[in-house]
Amino acid sequence: MKILDKLPYIIIAGFAWVVIVSSCANQGMPTGGPRDSVPPVLVETQPEYKALNYGGEEVRLTFNEFIIPDQVSEMLVVSPPLEKRPTVLTKSKTLIIRFNEKLQDSITYSLDFKNSIVDNNEKNPYENLRFSFSTGNSLDTLRVAGKVINSFNLEPVENALVLLHKNLHDSAVYTTPPEYIAKTDEEGMYLFDNLSAGEYHVFALNDLNTDLKYNEGAEEIAFHDTLIIPSAEYHSEVDTMVSGADSMLVAGHVHFLPDPIYLRQFTEKIFDQYVKTTKRDSRYQCTFVFNEPVRDTFDIQLTDTLLHDWYVLEPNQKYDSLTMWIADTALAAQEVIQMELSYFQLDSLNQIFVKKDTVEMQFAEKEDDSRKKRRDRKEEEEEGPPPIPQFTWNTNLSSSGFDLNKDILLTAPQPVRYLDPAAISIYLTDDTLKTPINAKFAIDTTVWRTYRLSFNWEPETSYTIEIDSAACENIYGITSQKLSSKFTTRAKDYYGAINLTLTNVETPVLVQLLENNDKEPILAEKKVTSDKTVVFDYLSPEKYRVKVIYDKNENGKWDTGSFQDKYQPERVAYINEVIKIRSNWDNNLNWDLKPDPTFTKNIRDKELEEQKRKEEEEERLREQEREQNQGQQNDMFRQGGFSPGSM
Repeated sequence: MKILDKLPYIIIAGFAWVVIVSSCANQGMPTGGPRDSVPPVLVETQPEYKALNYGGEEVRLTFNEFIIPDQVSEMLVVSPPLEKRPTVLTKSKTLIIRFNEKLQDSITYSLDFKNSIVDNNEKNPYENLRFSFSTGNSLDTLRVAGKVINSFNLEPVENALVLLHKNLHDSAVYTTPPEYIAKTDEEGMYLFDNLSAGEYHVFALNDLNTDLKYNEGAEEIAFHDTLIIPSAEYHSEVDTMVSGADSMLVAGHVHFLPDPIYLRQFTEKIFDQYVKTTKRDSRYQCTFVFNEPVRDTFDIQLTDTLLHDWYVLEPNQKYDSLTMWIADTALAAQEVIQMELSYFQLDSLNQIFVKKDTVEMQFAEKEDDSRKKRRDRKEEEEEGPPPIPQFTWNTNLSSSGFDLNKDILLTAPQPVRYLDPAAISIYLTDDTLKTPINAKFAIDTTVWRTYRLSFNWEPETSYTIEIDSAACENIYGITSQKLSSKFTTRAKDYYGAINLTLTNVETPVLVQLLENNDKEPILAEKKVTSDKTVVFDYLSPEKYRVKVIYDKNENGKWDTGSFQDKYQPERVAYINEVIKIRSNWDNNLNWDLKPDPTFTKNIRDKELEEQKRKEEEEERLREQEREQNQGQQNDMFRQGGFSPGSM
């Protein structure tokens, strides 16, 4: 047969070969391969790990792959601390830490990289890398570890600087650098490794200016009450799994002392009074903010005139922010008012004197468009005189769902000159005679210009509140508008309760019911002085947290600590579980208030954990289904008679 006659068969055979090869090469949909989840591996160091008598100027760490050193400069902690920051370089797969000063003789240095070294592909971190060497002929091996937490909410403090001082004078933390430093991780944990023997004071700072010293009043601090003396003990252990006297195996471990040290960081109250801000918010309202409370020390006068009763002062609860209402309308009309503020201050000898600041409080109305002014005047002439101004009450009422355990709150927008309680009435909406109920009227002592009306409300009942017009007049002579509002209370079975049985109450405590979020606003608080059951009732079906303050000085609030006077902040503790309230259900809980030396806060939301578990289980089943479908597709390709083994 001629070549020309064979050509069609050759083409068909060639096409068939292409099809066969394609079928063998593509058994399924191509994938990108498994994700790189392996961190870099340290393969060589210069000097060797725990080397002695090292006199070099740098440390080299070589890995099995390229790394990214971006976070090393920020996170690396060298202890004992260096005066100059080391230079961080990379060369191929080697990380270079170059010291910019001569190292001390006969000192063990520790380099803590934490999780700052990551690979170049998926940024997998080399976790908790520590490297040490000695410039002398021995290596220090003692350890101190612990945790730094926020003293008020027990949250871990990340990147806190922890200091060890061999200088035991109280002033050392203010004036001299420490012998050793460490930084906390995201869990607040810290570790000093390769310590020399001796006595130490331990501190923790947020070290805002990175000078390794405590700047009183500007930085947070934590301190341990007693000296620490690091030591190590070897504990031998006989392996009881080995039989026979000849084959007895004795093992053991080294136990480092002291046990973990928990440090509670706080802001120390240092009296250094000054005015932070002054502002004239409106023609009638000014705000003064101080860095310290000015209770019983504040006074204000006009500099260019003498007036009496020309202002009303409304300080906040801490008395460090004051709202001043200008009661004299002629004075308020001035665009600029000069005032003299007086308050206590300390001089250079820590002696109290009266500090006086002169401030100019300015306010100018925005200019109206002239055409708009003419139009407004024309409208006024057509419509007659403007209505007499009146203010409107602000209330916490809603048409439905008013809580049984709440009071009605009435708030005036400006300071009140007088209010007639007899002009306020509450009655059952269905009562055509409008017979007033005997609600208790009181001034709210925590919120300015607010009044409370309390009553044992009946569930699922409709009430009406009425306030006569002109029942109240403010300091500018403006009266209140008439108020008539209906509201209906909730059903009793809508609520749940927490019955909390407390034991080991050794000091007065404040038991607080909190919202379930990071800010933890206080919803209710009860003081307890002995073992008892505390009840939080009429709770909406929500999630809550419970906290306790060990109110050692019995002043009804949490108090910070003082390094100057050597006392710690007041203890706090939490129930480490989110409490979910269900309607018509009581949560009965027991709580042992014996102080926890570890200050554990690990509030678990069991409902969210269960939801997450179910989602992970569903995702696992979906993944299995995808793998099965993928396998079935691969089998379909093989059913055509082509497989890698048949090629």
